[in-house]
Amino acid sequence: MFQRTYTVKGEYVNDFMVMQNFGYLKYASKIVETFLFVNGFSSLKMNTLKVGLQKNNDQIIHYQNLMFTQTFSVQLEFKTLGYCAQKMNVEVHFYNDKKEKCATIKRELYWFDYNSWTTIIPPKNISKYFLQQKESYKRVG
Repeated sequence: MFQRTYTVKGEYVNDFMVMQNFGYLKYASKIVETFLFVNGFSSLKMNTLKVGLQKNNDQIIHYQNLMFTQTFSVQLEFKTLGYCAQKMNVEVHFYNDKKEKCATIKRELYWFDYNSWTTIIPPKNISKYFLQQKESYKRVG
């Protein structure tokens, strides 16, 4: 799992100081972009490769609310690669500072080729980071 810590910003809360759904979705997108950046794939490099990620079918499950200025951690978990490795299912978990789960976002990610305007299998130099993540869960002993 890939994890980062953030603080709830004022732009993502409602009048009752509770983080809204679009805040969760923004942080979910941010953690995926951060994961790619840490592994050497900045936005500029992705544009050079003419590939990108398309989000689809977001589902938010709330357990508790996150409040304004509250510190929380976001964990990115890769679940499955499907449809000949064109679709990835990921879950983004939100935990408060007491390590209690506050929300989970289930998301489908598709790799998109900007030259042909179609979904594609990701380039091998990118997909190896996702596959390494899955293999680490399969080791036993």
